[in-house]
Amino acid sequence: MNPITYCLAGMMLLMLAAGAQAATMRCDSGLISTGDTILVVMEKCGEPASRQVNHPEVDTAGQTVQGAVMVEHWLYGPTHGMSYHLRFIDGRLVQIRSQR
Repeated sequence: MNPITYCLAGMMLLMLAAGAQAATMRCDSGLISTGDTILVVMEKCGEPASRQVNHPEVDTAGQTVQGAVMVEHWLYGPTHGMSYHLRFIDGRLVQIRSQR
């Protein structure tokens, strides 16, 4: 293999590794990260400052539409000028976003 191929392969590995990292947030009782359940986040961080729940879509018979999910948006802060926006899908933390 020539040096350019090695360089490209290395860059690809770095990009894949960077995308695989889980987002984390520090709370009073420990760290939370993407993949944690609502219960774990509540135990470690307590009640959020605000909480918005979007229930899954239901059909005319009152049944949950196939593929529909429950989405929750939580807000912590501001603490020292930083707010944290958490997004859960079906009870699992999928995104942590910080905003100053």
